[in-house]
Amino acid sequence: MLGFLDRYLQGECQQVWDQLGVLGEDVHTATIYPDALAVAHETMRRMRHNIEVLIPRLEALGYHFGYAWMPLVSPADIAWVADQPARFTPPPEDISQHIERFEELTGTLPLSLRAFYSEVGTVNFVGTHPDWEERFRAYITQGLEPPNLDPIFVWGLSEELIDLYALSQKSLHEGQPFPLPIAPDAYLKYNVSGSGPYEIAVPAASADAPLLNEWHHTTFVNYLRICLHYGGLPGLQRISSLISDELAYLREGL
Repeated sequence: MLGFLDRYLQGECQQVWDQLGVLGEDVHTATIYPDALAVAHETMRRMRHNIEVLIPRLEALGYHFGYAWMPLVSPADIAWVADQPARFTPPPEDISQHIERFEELTGTLPLSLRAFYSEVGTVNFVGTHPDWEERFRAYITQGLEPPNLDPIFVWGLSEELIDLYALSQKSLHEGQPFPLPIAPDAYLKYNVSGSGPYEIAVPAASADAPLLNEWHHTTFVNYLRICLHYGGLPGLQRISSLISDELAYLREGL
């Protein structure tokens, strides 16, 4: 009988993650854990590869990464832009030590997030594409998310994040989950006040976990899958029928 990793490598990607999700905390049993962790790392190695493929493809289609579009009208705006991560930053060499220290504080991380921190690092696809955004605005409906292209954005595990957890202990009741910030919401990505970041409640001794506050109401792995399906810009879902050729180019071989 094939293990989870073998099945994943043969193309049963979503089926494997679905079955790992059903296991819950049993994914940490001795006979399952090494195979499940290998699936998580293989998934995130592919994620990193796809991110590196998408960056030049998006640029070829006229997408401009970064914040040059943003009018800097105050010192606070300048400071906010300076504080934003680059479009892609691999994890530091000592990421394993960061993860170990963080899990000592918070408890177990989902395998998916643990592997993302280890294999990918930080990604921030915030930018602008005037043509896509003009088409997008024509389809904006009041109360329908997202309000923009909502580019993929995931903070890596940093010392600042670990310090944030340490500070949060003063306000958390014993046993209360910590809402670990994963990304700004669709508004905050563009320096507009939003409802709060996308989060994962930890500890979570499971293969994957829900990505809270995100408009697809799905798990972290499935969120990443959706992001790739729309070239790193899940808001393009709204206008996918208008840019089918561009999306086909972005998706090819991912």
